[in-house]
Amino acid sequence: MQKSTDEKIKTVLEKNTFFTKALPSVEEEYQKLIDSVVCSLKKLRKIVEGVDIKEESYKQQLFEILTNFLHTEKYGLDTALAVCGLSYEKLYRIVNFLRIAYQRGLYQSQSNWIKETYTTEWKEGKIKSKLRADPTFAADLAKILLGEEPLINRILSPYERKTLDPSKFLFQEDSMLDTLARYSIRGRYIASKGGAPEDVIKNILDEMGVRYACGKVKGVGRKIDFIIPSETKPKVFIQCSYVETTSSGMGDKAKTEKDTVSKNIKENYPKATFILFVDGAGWIVRGEALRIMCEAGDYVFTFHEEQLKEFRELLSKLLSKEDYKQGLHRFFEKGKS
Repeated sequence: MQKSTDEKIKTVLEKNTFFTKALPSVEEEYQKLIDSVVCSLKKLRKIVEGVDIKEESYKQQLFEILTNFLHTEKYGLDTALAVCGLSYEKLYRIVNFLRIAYQRGLYQSQSNWIKETYTTEWKEGKIKSKLRADPTFAADLAKILLGEEPLINRILSPYERKTLDPSKFLFQEDSMLDTLARYSIRGRYIASKGGAPEDVIKNILDEMGVRYACGKVKGVGRKIDFIIPSETKPKVFIQCSYVETTSSGMGDKAKTEKDTVSKNIKENYPKATFILFVDGAGWIVRGEALRIMCEAGDYVFTFHEEQLKEFRELLSKLLSKEDYKQGLHRFFEKGKS
């Protein structure tokens, strides 16, 4: 006999398991890992007891200790990441960003590990094996985790930059509390910054007094982030793609922008301009997808300060007086002077 809607609801409420549970074997495996990392944390804490933060050489001492610890300790990397509050995913992005940046001439290093031809991302297994085999790699990673790598410090957000604090490796109370607090709100932080790139564009358009809309446009096969000045009379199309991590879907996204959006715009709005914002570490890793994205846009910008300035200047040249909100023509006048 078929149950009523109320009976089905009752079943869901009364027989709910609430949270997915792992298999007992998985629970046991991860408990052993936690126990091992805790043991390794205690070992590291014991080693650094003799380091005095008041000494000028304390950072060098920490660097040597952490380098050796990463190189020789089985759970050294797990321990170091736990101290920082840094995820493996973020570590993958950092390591592989440096590898790609080196190959593209954006980063200089004498270390042999970074000169290896990039074919795929290094994940946990590869990074750990490289740490055991190559003390230079351990030293370079220690430098990153201690906040001593200028390029990484420059590209990380202030929130993420503060995870890389040498005082954390001295197990000072305030530093440990910072790690706990930062880890507990990480999910909220990531969610909150999700729309930040689009907000940057929106703020520029609002500041300039540009009229714009968002959504579908007749004849274009997907939603558009910003349409200037309107859906009915589009003159400029702007799409934003900020990607920090990599995925196979990036290739599909790039092809869609080129084969659908760009093609539709050229066919139906031949006088319009298609602008793409393409930024984030993920695009550096996906070279072929990046190439396709760059082929799709008439102009391609990043969110670098200089690029944003060029974007403003381009808009001033592309737009007419009627593309601005009433009474806000200063950018039009400036761009045409």
